[in-house]
Amino acid sequence: MVTAGESGAKVRRGHVSIAGLRARGWTAELVRRLLGEPDLLRVNPYSASAPRTRLYRVERVEAAEQSAEFRAVAAAAVRRSIAARAAVGRRRRELSARVAVARREAGDGASDRPSGAVAEPEIRMRRPGRAPDDQEVVHPPPQGPP
Repeated sequence: MVTAGESGAKVRRGHVSIAGLRARGWTAELVRRLLGEPDLLRVNPYSASAPRTRLYRVERVEAAEQSAEFRAVAAAAVRRSIAARAAVGRRRRELSARVAVARREAGDGASDRPSGAVAEPEIRMRRPGRAPDDQEVVHPPPQGPP
């Protein structure tokens, strides 16, 4: 793995962590199947009581990435990831459609509310990267007397 150092010069690292493997497209199953045991175990730099950091030699990782098995399993993982994202999108659209229908059926009009009634909070979905059931409650601004 080659990275740019502070001076801009290329620095060659000898080992890759699990986080580095994930960034390269590896899954936990791929690591277990193709790399097996780590080449080096180090104390976790963030917490001494946490499990030790597993490090794998870059040469071993690159050789495994060239194998037909890695390409086949990685491609299947990408297909599953795309399918999961599509399912989340479908679920979100279905939920939005159901909320819209419920609002239409309920009248959703301010004229239905008595003049002193407090508006109910609106529920909106957070940004797209969140789980479909992750919701945020938005309270409407207080309504003063007319």
